[in-house]
Amino acid sequence: MIDLKNFAPLRLCGNITLILLLFFTTPSFSQNTTLCDLKFVFHLVNAGDIEEAIYLLDSTNCYSDSSSDSLNYLRGWSLYSLKRLVPSSESLIKVKPGSDFYLKSHFFAAYNYTYTANLSEALETLSKMEFNSEKLNSVKNFELSGIYLLMGQKEKFEDYFSRTNRSYYEITESADNLQKISADLYKHKIKSPVVAGLLSSIIPGSGKFYAGKRGEAISAFLANAGLGLVTWENYRESGFKSFRTLAFGSAFVFSYAANIYGSVLTVNMMETEYKENVKNSILFNLHIPLRNSFDK
Repeated sequence: MIDLKNFAPLRLCGNITLILLLFFTTPSFSQNTTLCDLKFVFHLVNAGDIEEAIYLLDSTNCYSDSSSDSLNYLRGWSLYSLKRLVPSSESLIKVKPGSDFYLKSHFFAAYNYTYTANLSEALETLSKMEFNSEKLNSVKNFELSGIYLLMGQKEKFEDYFSRTNRSYYEITESADNLQKISADLYKHKIKSPVVAGLLSSIIPGSGKFYAGKRGEAISAFLANAGLGLVTWENYRESGFKSFRTLAFGSAFVFSYAANIYGSVLTVNMMETEYKENVKNSILFNLHIPLRNSFDK
């Protein structure tokens, strides 16, 4: 049998092949000179092969004045698809007004800003966009109304919402939903954790009742009342220094304090959850018209 390791011609051929591979694949040698095939990148994005598209955009010599808008759109849209919204916005916002991708890029850049709570940038991006299309103006006004609703500016929300033509199918359902959300939001009575704590300190369980947790309120009241009565009974029979009095008294104090803390925490969590649900509902309904208008 021939020992290939000691066969000089094969070893030489293998070394030459390895050198050539290193030369053409190492960035310091190749200088990123691979040609940029935009059609292929578009194909990858449309097919959902987002990671591959970003790899090609990063590894090829794509950037030139003539293709910068397409490349910024492709990069921004790819990053958007991967939910990397901050770098997505950075690319999408660079697309210039003359590009076919300008409207989609800037609308979605504004949405990314909104989703990441950069509301001032979202407002600025939308405010700079001008067009003669009534439908696009309605989409723009709808997006602005949603941002102002997130900011809690009722008058501005109502102003921009009133400018939205809800007859366009891209907007109709989301506009109806946003109107319901705003009505519920303005009727919502904010509950105070401080008030809940104070109520529970006066009457155990009343803070939970204030929070709308009636079952928990009754349980807390009965538990604290029971421990308080047992502690009082042992105090009357055995005095303050009795082990039973101290044990039940400690349990009562712990339960009493836990009841106050629990009431504060419950109200705080309820309000936080309510605000988060409202925010997510608004963001969801702001997203739908953009998808209906541009992602076809």
